Amino acid sequence: MTKPTAIILISGKRKSGKDFFASKLAEVINFSASCEVLHLSNEIKREYARMNDLDYELLLTDSPYKDKYRTEMIALGEKRRNADPSYYCRLASQHASAKIWIIVDNRRITDIEYFKSTYPGKCIVVRVAASEEVRSQRGWVWMDGVDNAESECGLDNYEADLVVNNNPEDYILFNKKLKEVVLWCDKFSIES
Repeated sequence: MTKPTAIILISGKRKSGKDFFASKLAEVINFSASCEVLHLSNEIKREYARMNDLDYELLLTDSPYKDKYRTEMIALGEKRRNADPSYYCRLASQHASAKIWIIVDNRRITDIEYFKSTYPGKCIVVRVAASEEVRSQRGWVWMDGVDNAESECGLDNYEADLVVNNNPEDYILFNKKLKEVVLWCDKFSIES
């Protein structure tokens, strides 16, 4: 594992556009620095697929296949995190080799705390938000036990360093926020 110069910790509700923001950010950052996108939830999906002989690649997609197992994957993640809150954080970052990490799916305060305490002064917390109407247009449907679970609500009241509204009418502001994060990363690349 390479020690990162900057870490962008992204949180947000399902279908808010966390992956979209991360991919746009990675496109811009990769022009000037080494950057990679990490997913804490991929480690949960990998473990769940292995335990239940399921298709890991399909669990990575936005599909009914993943939704069919979502509640059980959340339960597995909770069980592991209750025993060791930073378990998936360590797994997701153990093979990271880029200078800048974009960690897309921070769901709990313990996720943020792990990275901030392990890499002090190198983290920015970004909350991606979208209206329920927009999220519904993207395929979001309320799921009891999912949308009211800690995995979905654990950071609702956490004060992010930057909030990015990812609604179509916020396109100009979205790009402005993207540039703010890139400038923040550039600052750390120069200092390191």
